[in-house]
Amino acid sequence: MNYKVRALLIGAGAGAMLGATFAWLSADSSQEDEHGNRTNAVTKLGPMDYLALGIAILGLARQFGGMLKKS
Repeated sequence: MNYKVRALLIGAGAGAMLGATFAWLSADSSQEDEHGNRTNAVTKLGPMDYLALGIAILGLARQFGGMLKKS
């Protein structure tokens, strides 16, 4: 197996584990609203929160790519 395929598999595995961890944490943090209904944190997020999260993830990927080009 060449290094590109290995790097892709490691990245996909790490991303899947990170995504599963975030999903577990967000599902675990449910609270009751004023009517006594159970809601979780994800339902309270708006479109701008998702946009900010996407921009942060792209910034992290760009920084990681810059680190790899240096070495």
